[in-house]
Amino acid sequence: MKTASWLLSLLLAGLLLYAFAQAPARDGLLSLHVASRYQQRSEAETGIHSKAGAVAVDYRSMDLLSAAALLFTAALCVLLFFSHPPRALDPAPALLLVLLGLLLALGTGSFCAANGSNFLDYEGLASWTGPWRARPEGAWALLGGALATLGGFLLIVVRCLRTPGGSGGR
Repeated sequence: MKTASWLLSLLLAGLLLYAFAQAPARDGLLSLHVASRYQQRSEAETGIHSKAGAVAVDYRSMDLLSAAALLFTAALCVLLFFSHPPRALDPAPALLLVLLGLLLALGTGSFCAANGSNFLDYEGLASWTGPWRARPEGAWALLGGALATLGGFLLIVVRCLRTPGGSGGR
């Protein structure tokens, strides 16, 4: 089982390196156009004062949702690959935190879609929070879900490192 997990890890690392090698160059005209739009209109369009925050949680919200889903998957993989958990460290609270974070992120997008907007288009929250607060409130909900998922993942990793079967028990 350990040999298979190492081979799978090496295969995934190779695929990741190949994907990064295929990425387009950063000096294209499209990236300059988008960057200037973010700098000029981010606060007016999103209601978020920080330009970096507006890009991370509003314009690139699908990336944040994908990160939450990736952390959820990674947490499950860590629980499956590390065996011999001690009885004193129950993984249920951390796994619950991971699951609730992912559900909050997915629920935000689903609520937007159910209210006639696109998935993760926070204008769909206007009927619930008011039109002037829809985008910042949706961004906070998505960020909260992603951070809860990250926190649960870190708790699971710490739990597994403290086990005799994990790398911290050597």
